[in-house]
Amino acid sequence: MGVYLINCAKRCARDWNEYHKQTKTGMINSRNKGKRFELMIAKLWMSLFGGEVERSSFASKKLDDMGVDLTNTDPFYIQCKAHERSLNLHEILERMPQDNNYNVVIHKRNHQPPIAALHLDDFVELLKMLKRSGTL
Repeated sequence: MGVYLINCAKRCARDWNEYHKQTKTGMINSRNKGKRFELMIAKLWMSLFGGEVERSSFASKKLDDMGVDLTNTDPFYIQCKAHERSLNLHEILERMPQDNNYNVVIHKRNHQPPIAALHLDDFVELLKMLKRSGTL
């Protein structure tokens, strides 16, 4: 399992470096930049957890309208943001569906690795689950 995760991490790092090179070479269309970032995160998810992750703009108009960018990522709703300006993460998280899934915003700026943001209550709940399962 450990070797598999290391190999996945290496593949994702190569993908990240390739994505970073594409965005570093000058002005790019923001829509294409966002689409490529969503596809990179979908590929990362599939390499780590399997499944068929799709962009919601392709797969589900309803989820797309609720601010969810990727489908088939249960128990998470994922919104991807790839731009320089500061984000109102609280507002983005509140616009996302409020049900049993965890809302996560993955944000990246140029020349920096992505970060993930979620409500503190959700983070604590995930930590408690990890502790109960013996992972922590």
